[in-house]
Amino acid sequence: MNSDPAPLPDNFPHPLQIEAWRKLGASGRSQLGMDLRRQVRGWKLAALRQQHPAWSEERVQLELAQLYLRGNT
Repeated sequence: MNSDPAPLPDNFPHPLQIEAWRKLGASGRSQLGMDLRRQVRGWKLAALRQQHPAWSEERVQLELAQLYLRGNT
């Protein structure tokens, strides 16, 4: 007989992850969110630069801003 708990759905955090987030506290979770947002923006900037090598840095930054304003990142 298997006593392991039932597997969680793929989109549900593991109980240990939930506990780790609780231990971070509000400011730690906020910092984690801001760090993740910075990382994602960096990835999107890199993708735009690779997809459009002829664009100036100003154009890349403008397109990134427009993507975020439109909400279709």
